[in-house]
Amino acid sequence: MQDVFRELIDALSETPQQLVALAPEAEGAPRSNEHWGLAEIVAHLVDVERVYRGRIQTILAREGAYLRSFDPDRAAREHDYASKDLRTVLDEFANERGETLSLLMNLALKDWERTGIHEEFGEVSVEDLVERLVDHDAAHLRQARGEG
Repeated sequence: MQDVFRELIDALSETPQQLVALAPEAEGAPRSNEHWGLAEIVAHLVDVERVYRGRIQTILAREGAYLRSFDPDRAAREHDYASKDLRTVLDEFANERGETLSLLMNLALKDWERTGIHEEFGEVSVEDLVERLVDHDAAHLRQARGEG
């Protein structure tokens, strides 16, 4: 079980550098809050990182806590992703991810099993949330590479 958690943490720790590696190709790309390039993707990942870390902290503070859903399109408009500087959001994401990794590395094994009730998904554990975050990273890395 502990190996699974280590693998999840390792996967999350790799994303910031993978995004940085894509940056040279993204310089000067068209910008839009509707059709995301790398800067918009990373700005989105910053928001999602904060949301997921907040959910984990909420579950750790109160077993069975209610977790609200997140509207990425609304966040893109409200935070104007298209106006974000790529280098700035890459740094911001690395810092946010570092905070999440620090939280996860300090969890007791039993904390990974703690649960909350998500507005859309129902009961989710800390482990479920981290798995979703890893999958979310992978999907947006594919998107940033133009793979789908």
